[in-house]
Amino acid sequence: MTPPGRPPRGRKQDKPPLQRRRQPKEESGPRFNPRVSRRLLPVLSAIGVPEAAPFVPDPFQVQAVETLAQQDVVVSAPTGSGKTWIAEQAIARALASGKRAWYASPLKALSNSKYAEFGQIFGQERVGILTGDRKENLQADLLVGTTEILRNQLYDAMYRGEDLDAGLVVLDEAHFLGDPERGVVWEEVIIYLPPRVRLLLLSATVENADQIARWLHFVRDEPCATIHSDQRPVPLYPLFLAGDGEILPLKASRGGLYPRVAHLLEQDSRVRRPLAHQPPFGQILMALEEADLLPAIFFLKSRADCDAALVYTASARLTVQPRQRRQLTALLDDFLARYPFLQSHPQLTALRTLHVAAHHAGHLPHWKLLVERLMQHGLLKAIFSTSTVAAGVNFPARTVVITQSDRFNGRDFVDLTATDLLQMTGRAGRRGMDKIGFALVVPGPYQNVPLVASLLGSSPDPIESQLSINFSMVLNLLLSQRPAEVKQLLGYSLATFQRLERADGKHTQAGPQQLLKALALELAGSACPGPEEAVIRRKRRRQLENLRRRLQQEMQAISERRGLWAALVRGRVFMDMFGSPAAVLRREGEGEQAGVLAVSLIPDRRLQKGRPRLDFVPLDEVAGVFQEVLDLPHAGGGRVLAQAVLDQLPEKPRPLAAPELDSLGKDERQEAEARLVSVEEELSGLACLQCPLYEACQDPKAALQDLLNQAEAALSRVQEESHAFWYDFVRHLEFLRAEGFADPQGRLTPDGRWASNLRLDQPILIAEAIRQEAMPQDDPVLLAAMLALFVDDRERESESRYLSQRLSDGFVRLRRSLDPMLERLRQWGFETPIMPMPAASAIFAWGLGSEFGDVVVLYGGGEGDLANLIYRTADNLRQVASLHDTHPKLAACAREAVDLMLRPPVVVPT
Repeated sequence: MTPPGRPPRGRKQDKPPLQRRRQPKEESGPRFNPRVSRRLLPVLSAIGVPEAAPFVPDPFQVQAVETLAQQDVVVSAPTGSGKTWIAEQAIARALASGKRAWYASPLKALSNSKYAEFGQIFGQERVGILTGDRKENLQADLLVGTTEILRNQLYDAMYRGEDLDAGLVVLDEAHFLGDPERGVVWEEVIIYLPPRVRLLLLSATVENADQIARWLHFVRDEPCATIHSDQRPVPLYPLFLAGDGEILPLKASRGGLYPRVAHLLEQDSRVRRPLAHQPPFGQILMALEEADLLPAIFFLKSRADCDAALVYTASARLTVQPRQRRQLTALLDDFLARYPFLQSHPQLTALRTLHVAAHHAGHLPHWKLLVERLMQHGLLKAIFSTSTVAAGVNFPARTVVITQSDRFNGRDFVDLTATDLLQMTGRAGRRGMDKIGFALVVPGPYQNVPLVASLLGSSPDPIESQLSINFSMVLNLLLSQRPAEVKQLLGYSLATFQRLERADGKHTQAGPQQLLKALALELAGSACPGPEEAVIRRKRRRQLENLRRRLQQEMQAISERRGLWAALVRGRVFMDMFGSPAAVLRREGEGEQAGVLAVSLIPDRRLQKGRPRLDFVPLDEVAGVFQEVLDLPHAGGGRVLAQAVLDQLPEKPRPLAAPELDSLGKDERQEAEARLVSVEEELSGLACLQCPLYEACQDPKAALQDLLNQAEAALSRVQEESHAFWYDFVRHLEFLRAEGFADPQGRLTPDGRWASNLRLDQPILIAEAIRQEAMPQDDPVLLAAMLALFVDDRERESESRYLSQRLSDGFVRLRRSLDPMLERLRQWGFETPIMPMPAASAIFAWGLGSEFGDVVVLYGGGEGDLANLIYRTADNLRQVASLHDTHPKLAACAREAVDLMLRPPVVVPT
């Protein structure tokens, strides 16, 4: 299915439409005459291959390698500037010193590429790979894999109480920290990684690399340096293609748009058609070839646009050198011999004749790998791609072509950002192959030329934390951490740190890790197992001592209240809170409402219309009681009572110490006494009195006391800023408790422990299905189909209306077992998966041996979509297969299902 269509500007859609905005049809426009502005001739004369010279690393590369020998390093440099060389040198140094190294990347394809590359550099026997699809040579000195796999290894190490067996970790494409979908994984890796492991982050140019380095220091308490390089390895020159075929400079030498470009925009705006006509792709290619600007990468917005562009290039008359044609044919024939299922690919003709190709997620991984290799060998004129090429694939060209100034973010069309454009233009200009690279802005109905021009000179966007809590994270943290320890971990998140910096400016105060490290030295020989526990115990002791003091005061108040109540008999003289004397007529109410009806003894207030003035005085407003008790008559009316008060009015009342009365407030006192006993027991359990450092801990003038105060204040501020994450963690934990995956103390139950092995998107639902025996244990095809329901997250138009009885029965059984939990999840405010049947139908058919092309039609997506579904289903099956100790029969069924999934063309390309 093509991506959704574009909503009207200024309006958002609740649900993306089913059809994608398509590339404009080929339409007649101005007569197209490819030519180059004379102003560009000096620039284009610089086109050519640099003279061969020995490789000399740039200063920033040398600085990064030298600095890494002493501390952690964040490298922020443009795409293609040679960051991989830094990784190679760092790895070589680690291996030479007898340490193991871990190289992590966000993409399986990039991990596969680096595995082969590092094998050639260090020797294949010293390099292993660990992704969801490949496990080879896992004991090697250098392990290459995805960031998710590294995160899982850290989970396992924490659970076993072990350390990660590596002296160096390289996180490539570190700007993925800001990725909305996957940034959380990068953040987890950095937080969980032991400080002794040297860390190298390799990032594209980002605005806040220094902040990321400060955060690493905050988390790891190890110094971290930032190495910047803003200089592109190949200079970039921006161009504009006018609708009539003339290639112009995009920007003037002093900034702003080039005058002729500005004139064209102004001219078209008068007729309200701002450069609405986009020249056909075939004509654009010929214009690029005429100016010697090939090879080129065209960045288009949808897969359908990329595939359609090949049709529109068929009329292009491009020059292909015989040598290039022979090389492409040889490489292509070799690749097709290894992967014969590509021989019927509909785009082979365009590839062979014009040397152009499309590259996007809708294609099989093998096709994308073929296109990448042809481009890397300099055998393609152009590729038409979505933004996937801009994210991590080594795919350089002389020119990148920008056809649109916005992109679809999954919900709506949004303008390109500076970082988006930086990633795209980073592919323009091949190091060692080009002296200059170009970004060509092409007019069209979805092109905002001034916006693109301004972004080309803008600073990149900052990385913002994408931390979020999920059930898989909570389960795996509880394997090795208590909830209080998790709360501290969440305080080290990038989000918390960024909030602290926004509140305080740059974070210049000593961080919690530094303070805890210093505190650990002061606490040597103490009864506390560590500095964090010392801060927690000290704070808890203070809370308990305050509670004990309040309980003692409460018991005293209860005693005084009981004695006061007993003393307030009829006729008792007392004084209220305003200092006014009165005599009790009778007691009224109880508990908090208790008080006395009293007659005032103030001369000018005793009578009201000849009768005694009566007021209700709450017990809490009785300030003092006197020994005198007036004999107040019960009969005779108000005047008799008034006369009796007047006759017995004492001149100077004598204070009375109120006796206690055991029958009043007995339950209250017993409850307070029980709470006081509990507090005393907990205080004794803290082991503070037996600690040799107890006096120093309590002495306000001692250095230890000051250090404890600083550490507690720092941790409190961190906890305040991380409150939202902690609240979300507790929400997940409470649900796990309610469902029997965790106990009241926050420890995992046996079910919670095996469920933590399900490191996938929906661990709780799949675990519940396993508990309810709704996952088939003797039908691998059906098991794979049921797990596929949790993999796909979108509805599709497909041909899966007719289901086999076997699949239908399995689905009904699964839904019936999960419906109660799904409802509880919704009640708690958690999102629930859509569980689309096309995914299950496709995997079921594939597992039964159906042809790949038939299953693509059944599924309703592209070949790449189906391959991705199968790969991810296999990943989920591997997770279930890890339950061999607790669910051996189910695990064996899952292992068998994995083998059914991975068959041509769904095999890992190499």
